[in-house]
Amino acid sequence: MWILLLVVMAVIAAAVLLVQWVRFCTDRPPVCPPASVHHSVATICDRPSIVCVGDSITHGRVSADYVGLLRRRFRAKGYRFINAGLNGDMAYNVLKRIDDIIRCHPALVTVMVGSNDAYAALNPRNADEARRQNGLPERPTIDTFRRDLSALCLRLREATAAPLALLSLPPFGEDPQHEAYRQAQAYSRTIKAVARQAGIAYLPVNEQMDALLQPHARAPKLAFDRMTDARYLGIKIRRFVLGRSLAAISRCHGYRLLTDGIHLNPAGAAVVADAIATFIHTVEKNDSLRLPRYCTLYHQGRLDDPRAHAS
Repeated sequence: MWILLLVVMAVIAAAVLLVQWVRFCTDRPPVCPPASVHHSVATICDRPSIVCVGDSITHGRVSADYVGLLRRRFRAKGYRFINAGLNGDMAYNVLKRIDDIIRCHPALVTVMVGSNDAYAALNPRNADEARRQNGLPERPTIDTFRRDLSALCLRLREATAAPLALLSLPPFGEDPQHEAYRQAQAYSRTIKAVARQAGIAYLPVNEQMDALLQPHARAPKLAFDRMTDARYLGIKIRRFVLGRSLAAISRCHGYRLLTDGIHLNPAGAAVVADAIATFIHTVEKNDSLRLPRYCTLYHQGRLDDPRAHAS
């Protein structure tokens, strides 16, 4: 009897440790988060910083890391790519932490946020969970998303001189007939409208992914409706404990661009990286990707702390 009890306790302890390890791996900070830059005076003016803002798709632990792809592609240029993605964030949450992004004194900013907003608005259960987990003051809708995203763009435009681009969202699932797939398209149209109204660049990631998926349109093996918390945990265990690649997990689920109906596999991350790379090249041609003006004074020794000055 005591042996059985000890075995049960050992199994429970192992399960707890397993969940804690998976949570640690999932939430571990990305390479070069905002805190690693604006806490160091010298780093602000040593090279241009490109800040990629977003949620878990940008954070790049449970999704293929498109920021890392960009960092490797532009290594010879010397740009610093700052990963300002945070798991679970909605537009409301990004707006709350916008000062952390501004303190990076970016030379260019990209924003891909809205997947959690769109998911929360799919049904009342999702909405209630989002209100609780994200501290929302009201039920999330496409109108609250539009308002928060517009305020986010306005704040960035007012506080920085950096070129800014909004990205539309990766699809939910890969079945064009599914309600969730159409939801991501609707929110992407809202992002496009906000970009147009704010006079900033719009990068059509959703449209590009849709064009890639349409010739092969079919329901994947793992349908979007079958994704539960338990299945997400299972995917994370395969990823962080068993060492399975995101590409292998994606193939197992029958996806072309996604791993689990929301997050990107390497092919999906490449689509996002391509869109941002094209935007960077456009800005470079206009000679607009540069250090803040006050960095000239800093390098001349006439300015001690560039963080005290606006971009």
